[in-house]
Amino acid sequence: MILTVADVGATAHSAQRPAAVPTGRYVALGDSYASGFGVLPYAKGTDVVGGNRCKRSEGAYAHKVGKRIDRALDFHACAEARTKDFYQANTAWGEPAQLDRVGSSTGLVTFSIGGNDAGFRKTLTDCIGGARIFPFVTCSGDKKITDPVDAALDALRGKSTQEGIHSYDAIMADIRSRAPKAAVVAVGYPHMFPVKGGEGGLIPGRCEGVKKVDQRWIAAKTDEVNAALKASALRHGYLFADPTGAFNGHELCGAKGSWFYGLFEDGRFHPIADGHTATADAVMNALKDGGGQQGAALPAAEEQVRNARPKGAMTVARNGSRLSLDASASTDADGTVAKVDWYIQRPDGSEEELHGVRTATTVSADQAVSVTAVVKDNRGMEDFVTQVSPAAKGQANGAK
Repeated sequence: MILTVADVGATAHSAQRPAAVPTGRYVALGDSYASGFGVLPYAKGTDVVGGNRCKRSEGAYAHKVGKRIDRALDFHACAEARTKDFYQANTAWGEPAQLDRVGSSTGLVTFSIGGNDAGFRKTLTDCIGGARIFPFVTCSGDKKITDPVDAALDALRGKSTQEGIHSYDAIMADIRSRAPKAAVVAVGYPHMFPVKGGEGGLIPGRCEGVKKVDQRWIAAKTDEVNAALKASALRHGYLFADPTGAFNGHELCGAKGSWFYGLFEDGRFHPIADGHTATADAVMNALKDGGGQQGAALPAAEEQVRNARPKGAMTVARNGSRLSLDASASTDADGTVAKVDWYIQRPDGSEEELHGVRTATTVSADQAVSVTAVVKDNRGMEDFVTQVSPAAKGQANGAK
C-alpha cells in the first residue's frame, strides 16, 4: 500500500506532515504500551477496581496520532492484552475481541502486541526479585526464564505454534480480511534499558534492580520482537513504526532522562507522556514514509527475522588471581561471530565489562565469580552464555 503525504502547513510536528490515509475511522489496538498504562487520566470505566482494568489513557500515542491526522478514534487497546485477546473476548472486563473493532469502514489501524506473549512482564519480575537479587544469579543465564521467552518469540514469528499465541502473520492477514482498504501500522517496543546497561535505583551498579547483563538481554529480546513484527508487517504490505531511535538515551537510567516510569511508580516500566509523544512521532514517520518501506526495507527485514541466533561457547581458566576467558569456540550457522562482550559478576555485586573473543582480568583467588559471554553475530543477533567460576581450590572463604 503506497501512501502519499498531504501538503499541509508547518506545525509543531512539521517534520512529520500528516499522511493521507484511506477514508474511515482510526482503530487503535494492543496492550499496555498502546493503552497508555501509567499516564493519567484514564478513560471512564477502564480503571475499575474489581472490574475493567484496561487503563486507556487520554495521553496514549493513539490519541496524539488521531489528532494529527484529524481522524475519529476507536480506542480499544487494553493493559495486559496478549495476541489471544485480538480473537477472544475478555468477559470479566466486558471487553470484546479487539479485532472485532476492525471492519470495512476502518481507514487506519495501529497496534502494539506481543510483549506479554513473550513474557516480558514476568521476566522483569523474575529479573528483579527472588534469587536474581544475589550477585551470581542472572535472568539471561537461567534456561527456565530464557527458553519460554525464545519459544514464545518463535510462535510470534510463525516458526512454531504455542497455545494462546497467534503469529504476527495470522494477525496481519486477519486485519486485511476485515479491513482490506485500511492503512495499518504495527508499532514496535522501545528499549526499556540502555543496550550497554545503566545504573540507578536502590541497588548500586544496577538499573531499577536489574543487572547490566540482564538489561542487555531484555534489550536483545525487545529487538527480536520488533524484528518479527516489522518483517510480518512489511510482508503483508503494511507499515512498521520503530520508536527505539527516539528513546535512545531516554531509557530507564538513560543519559538524557528517562521516558519510563520506574520500579516504584504505578506505571512501572511503561512509557510516560513524553514516551507516547515519541511513539506518535514514529507512527507519523511511518505514515509519511508510506510505500518506501516496501522497497529495500522488506528484504532486509526478512533476512533479519530469518537470522539464526549464534551459539555461544566459552572456557574460563584461573591461574592464581588471573581469570582467562575464551569464546573462540562460538559458532554461527548462517553467518559469522562478529563480537564478544563479557560481564563479570563479583561477590560484592559489582559488574565488570570486558571485550574480545579472548580476554583476561584479575580476580582474587578466594573469590567466586559469575561470567557471561554475550556472543553477537554479523546481523546483530545475540546469545548469552553464563558460567560460575568457583574460588581457586583451597582459597574459598579467604583460606590461605
